[in-house]
Amino acid sequence: MKINPAIFKLYDIRAIYPAEINGQVAEKIGSAAVQYFSRIYRKKKPVILVCRDTRSSGETLKKSLIEGILSNGGDVLDLGVGTTPFFYYLMHTIKADGGIMVSASHNPAAYNGFKIRGRGAKAIFIGAGLEKIKALALRESSKYSSPRGKILPVKIDYRQKDLSFLGRQTRIKPIRAVIDASGAAASILLPGLLEKFPQFQYKPLFFEVDGSFRNHSPNPLLSESQQHVRRELKTGKFRFGAIFDSDGDRVIFFDEKGNQVPAEFAAGLIMLDELKKDPKSQFIFSINTSRGIREYLAERGAKIRVSRVGYAFVQAVMKKYKAAVGTETSGHYYFRDAYFDDCALMALLRLAEILSRTHRRFSELILPFRRYYSQGELNFTIKKKEQLLSRIKKFYRSKGVISLLDGITVEAKDWWFNIRPSNTEPIIRLVLETRDKKNFEQKLQEIKKIASI
Repeated sequence: MKINPAIFKLYDIRAIYPAEINGQVAEKIGSAAVQYFSRIYRKKKPVILVCRDTRSSGETLKKSLIEGILSNGGDVLDLGVGTTPFFYYLMHTIKADGGIMVSASHNPAAYNGFKIRGRGAKAIFIGAGLEKIKALALRESSKYSSPRGKILPVKIDYRQKDLSFLGRQTRIKPIRAVIDASGAAASILLPGLLEKFPQFQYKPLFFEVDGSFRNHSPNPLLSESQQHVRRELKTGKFRFGAIFDSDGDRVIFFDEKGNQVPAEFAAGLIMLDELKKDPKSQFIFSINTSRGIREYLAERGAKIRVSRVGYAFVQAVMKKYKAAVGTETSGHYYFRDAYFDDCALMALLRLAEILSRTHRRFSELILPFRRYYSQGELNFTIKKKEQLLSRIKKFYRSKGVISLLDGITVEAKDWWFNIRPSNTEPIIRLVLETRDKKNFEQKLQEIKKIASI
């Protein structure tokens, strides 16, 4: 079977099962991965760690993936089922040459895919090795090594080490929350973790594993996915709510009224708490996050760094500056205590701890961060990205400070925006913030006119 090259995205491999990703494709990915790790680490029998989330197609793909690795002479550590942060954690703590997580992240149930990491959980993406794995997988045939690899015993249980993984002793006072596990991977780890915090009382939603996601989409940013948590929060019985995505590497929070809390605002509370412990702490925001929270933290002495959008870029900046906490608007939370990787479970516990120490409402705590009016990230379909960006740059070069870190960012006194092209779709993404709604509408129309969108 020929592999469609389009299944290789910037950061991972992802497509519809079984039309584009199936057992044959998984076996070729396994074969290509073991060849790649064998070459870069100059090791005849690389050890590859394999894990999957709860998708219905996951076990079939994992078995074929493992067969591709074993047939090509690689050894396998089969972790079974877990979250992506669980997979990252073990990549940091087990001596493996590579790792593959079978997951399609937050995509619908019809999708599946693979996230690949190297030694020490090094991210493998296009430009950092994934393009080489792609080239190997697209070959018509592969030369297999001998002897055949073997399945190695896994001697570590993440669930028995979750507190040490979280990096510190978390002390949660009495608090009530509603948590939606989406019938996904987080539902496997949450009960065992939260039982260690008896003061943290929660109502579980969809903690039963469901690989078809019949209750709602595994994407927590969709309104249809949020209706169950919102309904519970409107009863007034809970201090906050949370929804995890399908592989447990993202969590979306809600205030006591059922309103979605921007990820950078929830992260802002965690960062302020960290700043009290260490005034020299540094924090990372992706470039499309609200300027309000960045200003608020900077005024209190925090050192703020801005990164390109994408986990590989955020993580790289985190490591460079040894930052304590980082975040992206999509619901990823990165922690130095989690090897600079994202860890949604840590974000949940840290936020619960902070909220449990105060009688103030969640919505009240984040109110100071709301300095600008925004409508979140807006997407527009386009054809000629380069011409659009050129027009934007030319028009605004005398109207504000321009940055080309990721697309084009223009900063002025009372407004700012970032406009950047999608890496995989004919889409331009715009985040605009102004002092009020009236100015927002005026500036939005101006940008759309200049960009011809």
